[in-house]
Amino acid sequence: MRKFLALLAAVLTAQSAFGAVYRLTETVDLKPQPDARLVELWIPVPYQNRWQKLKELKVEAPEGFILKKGEEYGNSYLYLRWEGPLKRPVRVRVTAVVERSEVSPTKRGCPVPLRYYLSDRLVPVEKFKELARQITAGKKTDLEKLRAIYNYVVTHMKYDKSGKGWGRGDAVWACDAKRGNCTDFHSLFIALCRAVGIPAVFEIGIPVNRSGLVKGYHCWVLAFPKGYVYGIDASEAAKNPRKRDYYFGHLDDHRIGMTRGRDLLLNPPQHGDRLNYMYKAYEEIDLHPVPTGVKTYFFVEKLR
Repeated sequence: MRKFLALLAAVLTAQSAFGAVYRLTETVDLKPQPDARLVELWIPVPYQNRWQKLKELKVEAPEGFILKKGEEYGNSYLYLRWEGPLKRPVRVRVTAVVERSEVSPTKRGCPVPLRYYLSDRLVPVEKFKELARQITAGKKTDLEKLRAIYNYVVTHMKYDKSGKGWGRGDAVWACDAKRGNCTDFHSLFIALCRAVGIPAVFEIGIPVNRSGLVKGYHCWVLAFPKGYVYGIDASEAAKNPRKRDYYFGHLDDHRIGMTRGRDLLLNPPQHGDRLNYMYKAYEEIDLHPVPTGVKTYFFVEKLR
């Protein structure tokens, strides 16, 4: 089938200097589905905010696609669908040129969405109110409370992916197990922040390394103490104690954000449950999620 190519240019609206430019290539391979009547595919596109701008987007696919934006968190998704049997393997390749800058404490210029105060399925804010009150006892300002929560999470938890239970972003499990990966660290952090009225949002994306090969994801938090925006990377702080002060307020530019938020409703809406989080492609067949997921490969080149 003839490939369909699209090139989209994003308008730069950043007011601060950007530190790095990356080319992210995402390759998605779909298996043949000879018995399917409908195959649907959603692919997240790097988001845009003050610290990240999408300069170019190129899509190579055997059929047409649409680019849609989610209402709740503003995430962007490529949507493709095939009606009738998928008789042969399909490859979709998305190439994005992204400018990314370091996040540092910044004055907030707009209201914080109400959603950043509320619970997620695995981040039940009400269950953490007493613990959050104990952690922040004697602290007067949002910034003091935020630092107390950060210190608690970084010292309370250990970066440890052994055994089972880690990686789901279950704040209760993370607090009890005292270990996990970045998802677990930041779920606990967000639960405690929201429990004392400090809005915070989960962000997930692609870590940048020297090899360019990407084997997994990384996540972090934007927190909103009164009047400010702070970048938080508690799991990296736990792994690198010498950078603990840095990761309270700062996020280095060695990352590409794909989506923000939890319990995601895609656009067009998926037929399965809301997604716990999303950084790679998601597939449904005949209105049901593919249990094993869809194969997705990432490669990152640094252009500047």
